[in-house]
Amino acid sequence: MNIKAEWRVELFKADAGKCANEIMSLGEDVSPEQIVEYARKPNAELHRCFTWNDAEAANKYRIYEARQVVCNLIIRKENGEKQKPTPIRLFHKIENGHYKPLTLIIQNEDEYELLLRQCKEALESLKRKYSSLSEYQEIWDLIN
Repeated sequence: MNIKAEWRVELFKADAGKCANEIMSLGEDVSPEQIVEYARKPNAELHRCFTWNDAEAANKYRIYEARQVVCNLIIRKENGEKQKPTPIRLFHKIENGHYKPLTLIIQNEDEYELLLRQCKEALESLKRKYSSLSEYQEIWDLIN
């Protein structure tokens, strides 16, 4: 099978179609570990998607972990005695790629507008990803 894929975001210097075909060649049910193992081959197109210098890769992974830490910190807003507390993300990314507490973002009109735009973009992305599921058509219509 020859898939004509493309990258949603240009993060990789590899041919998207070739990468998709290499992944498809691994079977119907592919794990990330299988993809990395296949990509170890220097002649694989997928090889171009990974950082093979261990020191550089370790630092990139720590930065990824830092993002996971800051994005997974929440506070719980009490909703009354009968309802479970609502989890609220404590930090959000601002324009310069840094993270800031939601309480401070709300106080800055420009940063709050950016957060609203990011929310809308995330909803639109969710809609694009799952728009073929007609059971959620009411939700897709609301996003519009």
